[in-house]
Amino acid sequence: MTTYTTTELATRVLKDLGLVAAEETPSSADLNWAIETVQSEVQMLAAKGIPVWNGSEVVVPSEYLTVLSRRIGLALAPSFGLGDIASATQAMELLELNLHRIGQIGPTGAYTTPDYF
Repeated sequence: MTTYTTTELATRVLKDLGLVAAEETPSSADLNWAIETVQSEVQMLAAKGIPVWNGSEVVVPSEYLTVLSRRIGLALAPSFGLGDIASATQAMELLELNLHRIGQIGPTGAYTTPDYF
């Protein structure tokens, strides 16, 4: 399984937002801000019951990369003047549904069903 570090995810978010070109390296200030946002958003998602680290606090599994980058990009975008918080918040909810679905897919490719009783 391919995995990505927090720094790689933060860089991906900045690239997805168009703030950094594909071959560019982000400035240290932008990268630090993106890393802080990644860490905060991942903790918030976990608090909502959407864990994305698969048991590791260091790496992001590849199946989460694109949708998680988009989700975190929406949280980061308003701080760079790319959209407003209200619109971003609505869009984040839709992406969280996808993250929740990804988290329910077991190793066989079948969705797991929570067992509450």
